Amino acid sequence: MRENKPWYWIPFLNFASGFPYAIIISVSVIMYKDLGINNDDIGFYTSLLYLPWVIKPLWSPFIDLYATKRKWFLAMQLVISIVFLIVGLSISTNQFFMMSLALFWVATFASASNDVASDGFYMIALAKEEQSFFLGIRSTFYRLSMLTANGLMVILAGFLEDKFGDKTKAWSYTMVFVAIIMILLTVYNFFITPTVEENSEAEVAHKHSFQEIFTSFFQKKQIGIIVAFVLLFRLGESQLLKMLTPFMIDPKGYELVEKPNDVQQLNALNIFNTKVKKGIYLSIPEKNLLYYYLPITSVMRNENIPFDTKPVNKNDIHKFDKDVKPKRAILIDILIKSKGDLNAIKKNGMGLATEDVGIIYGTFGVFALVIGGILGGIIISRGGLRKWMLPMFLAMHLPIIGFILLAHFHPTSIYYIYATVVAEQFGYGLGFSAFMMYLIYVAEGESKTAHYAIATGFMALGMMLPGMASGFIQEYLGYGNFFIWVFLATFPGLILSRYLIFPKDYGKKIDS
Repeated sequence: MRENKPWYWIPFLNFASGFPYAIIISVSVIMYKDLGINNDDIGFYTSLLYLPWVIKPLWSPFIDLYATKRKWFLAMQLVISIVFLIVGLSISTNQFFMMSLALFWVATFASASNDVASDGFYMIALAKEEQSFFLGIRSTFYRLSMLTANGLMVILAGFLEDKFGDKTKAWSYTMVFVAIIMILLTVYNFFITPTVEENSEAEVAHKHSFQEIFTSFFQKKQIGIIVAFVLLFRLGESQLLKMLTPFMIDPKGYELVEKPNDVQQLNALNIFNTKVKKGIYLSIPEKNLLYYYLPITSVMRNENIPFDTKPVNKNDIHKFDKDVKPKRAILIDILIKSKGDLNAIKKNGMGLATEDVGIIYGTFGVFALVIGGILGGIIISRGGLRKWMLPMFLAMHLPIIGFILLAHFHPTSIYYIYATVVAEQFGYGLGFSAFMMYLIYVAEGESKTAHYAIATGFMALGMMLPGMASGFIQEYLGYGNFFIWVFLATFPGLILSRYLIFPKDYGKKIDS
């Protein structure tokens, strides 16, 4: 039996839980945005990927009943590695969107099972007084893995985009590199995690049926308030996380090029000025000329970038018909309908390059998150959860005000963006530590692995449903009003937290 050295295995085991989650739920948003998928589809389909985490309580008792948790998380990490490798190799195919979604679905079930086994292993391998101290370390490395994905992996994708001038190839190589990282983590966890497995919980699991394990969760005191709190606490955050990357990457707006490069662009611009702006009927050839040649640029932070001004291959599967249109053609239709009003297609994003987004989250954002997560665990272990719950939750939600200000004022200096991200990541580290500590309290008792999985399943449901609607809400409200809505959506969870009952000193380290 290997010696139990928590500092050796806790960081990497939690990194192996957070990393695939971040790639599937967050980095996929950036990848799909880069590859031309619209916000509605991104918000809906990537939020639907939460479903395995929502329903994981349905199979979590089997992880208690069959094999050890160590065998479970090692097997699942291997499956995840293989899936990411296949995703990387399939991005260049014509049906990459649906194919990658299907592959991500396989990875989500493996990742959700990996989380159940890892959480159970953590609660078994550590004494209760150690759990509150290492909670901050767990939360920090879990979130650090997410920022490695959202930071370093996105930086890599942005670098490869500049190197190859091909976004498809850049993301293909990036996903292969992601697979290599997961393989290395799996090998490390195989050799370093202890082989200790407490027998008491396994015996309890075998004594109880699936139904008994599941229903016993709903017999806990305050279960109605608990479920409502877990569902609503991340109502705002779930929407923020889905639309934050599109907000950073979307252009500030669009402009017409007043000095076209060729005769075709000049003709399209003349039609726009003489007919579109006056609402005059356009023939099909005139519309096609606009679709193919109207010179539009995306207004970014540092430069204007031509927006699909090259002719689209007429043999491409995306044709200008009533059923399927590429993004450029949809925007031209909006311009025609609005009589040339460029504000009708104005995005009001921050206009950052993909690499810039990775740098922001992969540098100061990482540092702020690590400090916030470690400090959160220390604060709880010294003062108890009850004393610090509300201040830590406020620290998590108040930075949303920074994004409201960014969306309304669009400061030219990138340091305002850095400051907002640092505040958000530091607050997240603090607040999420308190939230996860409360979930550990909820799971206490017999079958705590399965009960913790049920609690986090409700948490995932609270992330999935609002996230699915986030793209539609953002498109309807615009970024500025959307962030105001997100901030207001944090209130129900904060209010419910004041009605939760748990021991005053829960999570506080007992002095020997």
